[in-house]
Amino acid sequence: DLELVSERGRGGMGVVWQARQRSLGRDVAIKRVASRESVHAVEALLTEARTMGRLEHPSIVPVHALGASAEGPLLVMKRIEGTSLEALLRDPAHAAWPALERRHGERLLAYVEILSRVCDALELAHARGVVHCDLKPENVMIGSFGETYLLDWGVARAFGGADVEIGIAGTPSYMAPEMLSGRSGALGPHTDVYLL
Repeated sequence: DLELVSERGRGGMGVVWQARQRSLGRDVAIKRVASRESVHAVEALLTEARTMGRLEHPSIVPVHALGASAEGPLLVMKRIEGTSLEALLRDPAHAAWPALERRHGERLLAYVEILSRVCDALELAHARGVVHCDLKPENVMIGSFGETYLLDWGVARAFGGADVEIGIAGTPSYMAPEMLSGRSGALGPHTDVYLL
């Protein structure tokens, strides 16, 4: 039912493709592991899929399905288009700014609205016992119609349970100090607040 169209992005462990879902006549995004030989990457993709799948929120990309192929697991999601917050911060003349300024009146109000929507998504995640652990401007996408998405739940962790060794994961320049312990008991909503 899914026909790969083009590669849209590549990270350390995964590759995102634009695909055509024939049965519904729509474009979707598919995330696959970069190397199916990497057991860690496969486990991370499965965890990300399950985490996003149970966090239904307007600012979290909807998961349509978790499937399998000869290349490994497939995470099928809503395809979104837009601009990362990082691109907006880096380029004051970015082509997305005029529409955001029309919608919000000024840039400061646009930033506040974007941050508010990220906080709303995190509030839901925290209520469900999940911390994102990788908040940074490149993981916030602003859509063509003003929608805001918090992306990349690949290193999200559960909190509040038994204190277990989970390893160190995240973006070094954004990491909260407690993330360096590599233990789940150190993590909580305060971790994401630090990252915000």
